[in-house]
Amino acid sequence: MLEQEFFQHLTDGVVIMDKQRIIQEMNPAAVRLTGWNIGERAPYCIFCQKRVIQEGEQRCLLMGHNPPPYFESEMPTMYGETIPVSFSTTYLSGAPDEEGKTVLMLRDLSQKKKEDEIRMAKLLARQTIEAQEAERKRIALELHDGVGQSLFSVSMALQVLARQTDPSTASFITDTLPVLQDAMQEVKRLSADLRPPALDMLGLNAALTSLIRRIEQHFPLAVTLHSNVDADTRFTPQLELNVYRIIQEALHNIAKHAHSPQAIVEVIHDRKKNRLTVTITDQGTGFDTEVVHHGGGLGLRHMTERTRLLDGTIRILSVPGGGTTIHVSIPCTNKDM
Repeated sequence: MLEQEFFQHLTDGVVIMDKQRIIQEMNPAAVRLTGWNIGERAPYCIFCQKRVIQEGEQRCLLMGHNPPPYFESEMPTMYGETIPVSFSTTYLSGAPDEEGKTVLMLRDLSQKKKEDEIRMAKLLARQTIEAQEAERKRIALELHDGVGQSLFSVSMALQVLARQTDPSTASFITDTLPVLQDAMQEVKRLSADLRPPALDMLGLNAALTSLIRRIEQHFPLAVTLHSNVDADTRFTPQLELNVYRIIQEALHNIAKHAHSPQAIVEVIHDRKKNRLTVTITDQGTGFDTEVVHHGGGLGLRHMTERTRLLDGTIRILSVPGGGTTIHVSIPCTNKDM
């Protein structure tokens, strides 16, 4: 009685069949998994259907001589599809080449396959973002230490030259210097946008303050930052960098597309739940989220990808003419608590 109850409630599929592969008995899990019926011949798995066999050899790998204790393949079902499963067998009496009953154990690998695909996609996304950030860091250093220093040297040389040349040439050089200074400031800004030095040295709040200052210098946008993250609190470098990029992307979108006079950024660290929540709001033109998601919205996709990389959630609320709110919630670990 106990054995029968165990058979009925086992989560793996169990199929009992004879030497001709006629199904003698099935548990409910096997019925749900395959749709097969008692009295029917069990089909071969995809591997066994396609494999090359020798004369006199059983097509079913599990019913031949020296069957493997376990292997994976795809099994046809009565639902008109194949599913990934793992197989193992045992025998109620005799051996696989004798007149005994074969017990076929089936385990559905569909969920495992989906989890593996999600894990691989996440790994690929992480590696891609890490490669992008490494390249950004390299270019930022090249701009700052290479182009920036070269422009500074040119500026110093021109100032010296202006003091040593005739008044008309000196005047021309003096008029040119502001253009050179603007170019130096632009290189500095680009370098900071590519890889904010404050983020590595001082943490998230300092980097966001610097970002907001640069945005307000270049766009007619007033940004207010509310944060309860103190200067001594540091999160993992991956979390800090990705949260910074999410906020950076959101503010650039507001500055370029929303036509909003102001934006509010809230960064709240819930120590009890050990979560970081970020909310970015504006009073701009808004947009249809469905249209953007299906027709483009590369910036929004990047924010979503970075959020998922941190095992977080993102909600984007917007309507045309009604402004936009982006809410991000991320589990966090601190280097210093």
